[in-house]
Amino acid sequence: MTIRKSLLLSSALLVAGFAAPASAEQMTMEQMQKELMKLSQQVQTLGSKVDQQNQIIQQQDAKIAEQNAQLEAQGKEQAEVAQTLSSIKPAAGSTGSDVKITMNPMPKFESSDGKYSFQPFGRVHLDATHFDDDRKDHASNMNFRRARLGVKGNLGEDFKYKSEFEFGEEEVNFKDVYLTYTGLDPAEIILGNQKPALGLEQNTSSNYIQLMELSPATNAFTRDEIIGANVTTGGDNWSLAGGAFNEDAGNDDTGEDEDLSFDARGSVNLLGLAGDDSGNVLHLGAGASMRYPTGTVRFSAKPAGDGDRVVDTGSLSSVDSVNVYGLEAAGIFGPVSVQGEYFKADVNRDDGSDDAGFDGYYAQAGWFVTGEQRPYKGKTGNFDRVKPKSPFSLKDGGTGAVELVVGYSNVDLNDAGAGITGGELSETSAGINWHLTDNIRLMGNVVAVNTDNEGVVANDDPTVYNARAQWDF
Repeated sequence: MTIRKSLLLSSALLVAGFAAPASAEQMTMEQMQKELMKLSQQVQTLGSKVDQQNQIIQQQDAKIAEQNAQLEAQGKEQAEVAQTLSSIKPAAGSTGSDVKITMNPMPKFESSDGKYSFQPFGRVHLDATHFDDDRKDHASNMNFRRARLGVKGNLGEDFKYKSEFEFGEEEVNFKDVYLTYTGLDPAEIILGNQKPALGLEQNTSSNYIQLMELSPATNAFTRDEIIGANVTTGGDNWSLAGGAFNEDAGNDDTGEDEDLSFDARGSVNLLGLAGDDSGNVLHLGAGASMRYPTGTVRFSAKPAGDGDRVVDTGSLSSVDSVNVYGLEAAGIFGPVSVQGEYFKADVNRDDGSDDAGFDGYYAQAGWFVTGEQRPYKGKTGNFDRVKPKSPFSLKDGGTGAVELVVGYSNVDLNDAGAGITGGELSETSAGINWHLTDNIRLMGNVVAVNTDNEGVVANDDPTVYNARAQWDF
């Protein structure tokens, strides 16, 4: 029964109800007509309201129908997406759809079989340097000494990759960008931009060196990353590496032949070979670099690794070859560590000029006041990451690891017999390293610089104060 019919029936009943009492009270016909007109008006009013309600109900029914249609369309779309995803095959090398994700300290994404992985990494070294000038005005500064970003991981069962780029000092440079073949265990073949083998200090990560900058001797005679092919092998207490190298990956194409060099390095940990498992180390190593330049050759060094060159041979022309030799020694005895290197460079010239020779060395020692032991990797013959016994924490009372360091370095770029007076530089350094955590370190260095009268500026002897905030991931 509709609402309108219900209203009419109700009206009839009301009329009947009025009729009975009216007859009893002898209601006049005029009065009855008036009552019926009132009832008729009320019925019309109620009817119009019912029509309005019906329109609202129809509108709501239309909206519900529209929503049902949308839900049905979404359901079909979701079903299609699910069907598409179910048809996708797992990535090459994966035994299923599982992907392992770890966080230490940055996320690493790895296929379920471990053959494929992707992990971002980076480092930031924020430096402040102040020069107490002597004869030359050296610029004090604050800058990002290093700011690097990269990715690394596995690229199949026997391949690894690494791609790292430097953004520090407002420049962009290639750092480690290479592919490694690991299928000849224990040997590895590395192809791409990488450090040549020569040098203990050079091949130790800048995150783990004891002083803020490499020694002048290391800076003068070793090289940063260049393109090449390198073969490395090693065990728990020995290492061996050798390869052929070209030039820096960032060099512009000049249309001329590029340099060629052959570098090799080997090391042993005598205490480890003797069965000492205390963590103590007695490292001996040697290396050589045979270089065949196609252009000029130059040797130089900066004070505390910053600012302008203070000793410099200038560009040497008509060079047939350069042979650089290096000897290494290092020791770790509980919280005390020592290391040193000696370099000798022989420059052979083909224009009738006398051959030239230069050399340099450094020695440094460190002591962990908090008792840590400097880590060492025998397979590469390099130092590794310091891990504080008690990471810094105001809440838990952790102090971090505190290390005191002293060092001395000398590089001599004078060869009077060959007519080259590049100058002689010596540095005496003292520093403190505060390792707050495995990945955060604060550093402070004071370096007393001394040059002879053949330096770029004769007898320029500034004192350099350096500070660094360092973090990596």
